[in-house]
Amino acid sequence: MDELIKELRSTVAENPEVTVVNEQLWKLPSVLYEVSFSQVKRLKMDILMKMLLLSFQEADIRRAATLAEMLFVEELFIRDLIDKMQRTGLIQLEKPGYKLTTKGYDYLSQGIFDEENAGDETVIAYSASHDNYKLAEENRHPEAEESLPLYRYPGKGSLNKERMQQLLFEKKSALKEAGFQTIVTGITACIEQITDYLPCIEFQLYDEKQDIFYARVWNTATGGWDEMLEQQIEARELVKWRKVMEEQKVALS
Repeated sequence: MDELIKELRSTVAENPEVTVVNEQLWKLPSVLYEVSFSQVKRLKMDILMKMLLLSFQEADIRRAATLAEMLFVEELFIRDLIDKMQRTGLIQLEKPGYKLTTKGYDYLSQGIFDEENAGDETVIAYSASHDNYKLAEENRHPEAEESLPLYRYPGKGSLNKERMQQLLFEKKSALKEAGFQTIVTGITACIEQITDYLPCIEFQLYDEKQDIFYARVWNTATGGWDEMLEQQIEARELVKWRKVMEEQKVALS
C-alpha cells in the first residue's frame, strides 16, 4: 500500500502548479448479500410444441387423446407436453378447451420456450455511497477492517430487490451453451451477510495557477479514480479547505 500511495502522490502532483494539501487513507463500507435466484433454460421451440400451440389456437381441444389421434403421436407424450406448457404458463384450460395465454402467443411468435432449471446463488455487494449493486469479488480486504477510519460520508440506502434482479439478469443470463440460454427469472432468498471494507486513498489538492481546490480518490477495489467519491467530498469540504488556507496566510503575515 505504501508503494501505491507514493506512486499516486507522484502522479497527482506531477504538475508543478499543484500542491498536495492533505492525504488520507480510509475504508469504504460495502454490504454483502447472499442471494438465491431462480432461472430457466430458454430454448428454440420444437416442431411438436408449435403444432400443439397452433392446434389450441385454431380449435377447441380438451383431451390429449384428440391431439394424439390428429398428430399420430403417443397420448402420454402429448399429455406430458400439455402439462409442461401449463406449468410454464403458455396455455390454460378454459370451458371450450385449452387456450393460449398472452405469454403463449408471445412465445409462439418468437419460437422460444422456457424450461424449468435448477436455481443458483451468488453474492452481491451494495455500496450506499455509490448507491449501486455489483457481483462481489472473491478477494476481500481484511487490512481495511480495523486499522483504517471509516469514510466520513458513507451514505444511506435500503435493499432494492428489483435492482438486484436486474443485475442478475444482466450478468447471469448471458451465457449460451448447447443451443440454449439461461435466464434469471427472480430472487428466491436474500440474506445480509457481512460488511466488507474497501481501502481508498484520498488526496486534497490545490492548483495555484487556477486557484482551485479539488479531490482525487483512488478506489483500490476498482483500481481507478472514483469521481463519485471525489464529488461527494468536494461538495462538502471545498469551502472549509479554502478557509483553512486563508487562515494560514493571515497567521503567516
